[in-house]
Amino acid sequence: QLQARCLQNDHVALKQMGGLYRTGELGKAKDDLKALHYLIQAVELGSPDACTIIGAIYDGYGSGVSVDREKSTLFNRVGAMRGNIIARHNIGCKEYNSGNHEIAIRHWKIAAKAGHQDSLDALKKIYNADGNTCMPPGKEFISKEEMDTIYRSGHGAQLEIKSEEREKHGEDLVDLNC
Repeated sequence: QLQARCLQNDHVALKQMGGLYRTGELGKAKDDLKALHYLIQAVELGSPDACTIIGAIYDGYGSGVSVDREKSTLFNRVGAMRGNIIARHNIGCKEYNSGNHEIAIRHWKIAAKAGHQDSLDALKKIYNADGNTCMPPGKEFISKEEMDTIYRSGHGAQLEIKSEEREKHGEDLVDLNC
């Protein structure tokens, strides 16, 4: 049935098929190149989630594909522009690790307001940093009032979208650890 939906160019089915080949589940042999093939088709048909998965594969979360940070960033940017908050978070991580703290914080704010917990945690860690750690303080980019607003918005968004079905379908997306 999934294969039939793939033949009809269903981007959700293509993303799922790519995920099956990526993990080697449901009788599919683990094959990162085949996974990438299905995921690229899903991206071409508009899937923001497939962008994020491909970004992770090119970032080293796939064993059969060479690491390519530029492609990873490109796919995460496309995913973020299509509304994927995990891609938005991943861009924040890459920007932060590149020393572009203000840009990273902007990306994390967007993802955090949409309810992404890792982005909320990153902002909290930066806001509470005192400069004595490896993390520079973020109080120059975030006010206390803004942090309160971000937390309220993020918590509200988390409550609004929480469901078992969403949890199940979000498992194959990869957050970058910053």
